[in-house]
Amino acid sequence: MTRTGIFFLTLLLSLPVFAASPKHEFRGAWVATVMCIDWPKTRGTTPEAAEAQKREFIQILDSLEVAGANAVLLQVRPMADALYRSTKEPWSSYITGKRGAAPAEGWDPLKFAIDEAHNRGMELHAWVNPFRFAIGQKGNTPQDQQAINRKLIISHKNASSGKVYSIFDPGNPEAVNHLVAVCREIVRNYDIDGMIFDDYFYPDGMPLPAGMDKETAANQRRGYVNSAVKAVYAMIQKEKPWVRFGIAPAGVGGGNGKATARYNLLPPTYGSDWMYDRIYCDPLAWLAEGSVDYVSPQIYWPTNHSTNPYEPIADWWAGIAKHFKRHVYGSHNLTNIASTPAHWREQGKQIDIDRKWPNPGSILYSMASMSGKRSGGLANYLGNHQWEALALAPSMTWKHARNPGKITGLTVGSDGQMRWNRNPAGRYVIYAIPDGKSPAQAKDPSGMNYRPQYIVGVSYTNSYVLPDWLWDGYRYAVAPYDRFGNEWPATLAE
Repeated sequence: MTRTGIFFLTLLLSLPVFAASPKHEFRGAWVATVMCIDWPKTRGTTPEAAEAQKREFIQILDSLEVAGANAVLLQVRPMADALYRSTKEPWSSYITGKRGAAPAEGWDPLKFAIDEAHNRGMELHAWVNPFRFAIGQKGNTPQDQQAINRKLIISHKNASSGKVYSIFDPGNPEAVNHLVAVCREIVRNYDIDGMIFDDYFYPDGMPLPAGMDKETAANQRRGYVNSAVKAVYAMIQKEKPWVRFGIAPAGVGGGNGKATARYNLLPPTYGSDWMYDRIYCDPLAWLAEGSVDYVSPQIYWPTNHSTNPYEPIADWWAGIAKHFKRHVYGSHNLTNIASTPAHWREQGKQIDIDRKWPNPGSILYSMASMSGKRSGGLANYLGNHQWEALALAPSMTWKHARNPGKITGLTVGSDGQMRWNRNPAGRYVIYAIPDGKSPAQAKDPSGMNYRPQYIVGVSYTNSYVLPDWLWDGYRYAVAPYDRFGNEWPATLAE
């Protein structure tokens, strides 16, 4: 696939190049399905609607491929509903147009998304809203009514907006069990690479229980949320421990000193943490308890913001994640980005800030500003200036992974068809090294295999087709790349 047209090539060559792409970097984009923000444009229950949704999703992946991304975060449970085959919750109206109505026979959006992402060597992370049940009128499907009848739902009317927000009660063990069961169904039935929660916990402004000290009641609510997070993480470790579990809290953390004090850490020097005492969200607790693999704080401000500049806030999160030996992949706001080189350079600057720390990562919100639905051009810019070489996801070193052994049976046909024997790693990195490069020149400074500019693809199967321009003048190698993010020693084709 061509990464840019003549127009963009001419334009981009005139722009400055930022820091070189690291070999290990999480590069993702949020694909919001609530209100069909990013996908799908077409809703319905007919085969024609299903085909339109497939085409639209392929366009999204094509844009991500142009950008050089290696992960897509697809919202599969936006409102206690399902964009997949579920026995727990109703089909989403954002797919079919009516809550509970099934799509065309055989159409499973999540399975299709996983297959198409894996065909491109990209990870698919299932984005789940953990507690949100309804905004305004509650659903009336049998599954909705059952949740209401079992008293799993609590509601709050926001004084300023007048809207009623209903959520699964984090303090109700049955409601938490339902969340775990929903996530288990996804993890068991689908070959996802990760699962991520966003920052919808308690509704903002929901009064604390009467007759209880305010600080005690707030701590209790944070404890309920923390227990739910821990329960989901424990389930994932039992089912498929390689599934990377993350949460995307608000951009400023630390509880304005309340949360950091427990760990003898300093709060951020910029911004104010509103989530700690208003929606009862305490990311430091999840990191300290080891109940997440990564956090993706929504640092939705530019580098020159007067009160919340991107860099010091991102640096604080990176230091916190390093302290707790987990990863942080900053979430970036593209919602208002314009299709101009100045805005693209700002995005590039933020990605460079993320790269200052080990195990870097960036997740862009949202896909509409990359795929052209809202604006275009950013994907081409990233693919030429920021994510120009392919990257592998950072390794989850706190999890045990067995050495899968070397690749065997590697052959390369004259037609560019590469094949090898299956390996327990489950996925593979494919390298093409120019004939003029010696092994020492091609070796990656990190010590494992080859430099990132020689990566030509990632495969989830034991075969790969090289593009025709790589058929001659190269040496080829394949390395095991397990689902935990570890790369293992490569095998060179004879």
